[in-house]
Amino acid sequence: MSFAFDRSPDLSRQVLSALEDEAAQPLNEIQRHAPEGCDYFSELEASLGEWSFGYGVAWALARASDPMLSSSGAARIAEDAVNDAWRLFNTDQGWTSLMAEDRVQRGPVDGEAATAGESSDLGQFMEKVARTRTGRQLRGTGTDG
Repeated sequence: MSFAFDRSPDLSRQVLSALEDEAAQPLNEIQRHAPEGCDYFSELEASLGEWSFGYGVAWALARASDPMLSSSGAARIAEDAVNDAWRLFNTDQGWTSLMAEDRVQRGPVDGEAATAGESSDLGQFMEKVARTRTGRQLRGTGTDG
């Protein structure tokens, strides 16, 4: 008996099938219970939710096919599969244009200066703290198992 994982395009097809399944919409339940005036997600938020769902499906299928596969190995397989499926599922816009459109609609997000080049001393300090935390968290997240 072999647990070797077949990295065929079949995994991408399975992920695409999950993304297209109307019954498997991970944000629908949240949307139904949203407060007044928050009854929709932006295109970026919906796309991030769908991509994350597809990644989770791919990761679970990769791990189920080879239980001894390391987390980083499953992550590499999942990323390839979800990226292949995503190109077929979401042919309208790329991530860059979705993010740019989101910023135009919402304005700057936490950590971004209100206008380019304008930032308070506190804002600059907080940006440095955030970068330090992110770097520290990334170094401390060994997920190989």
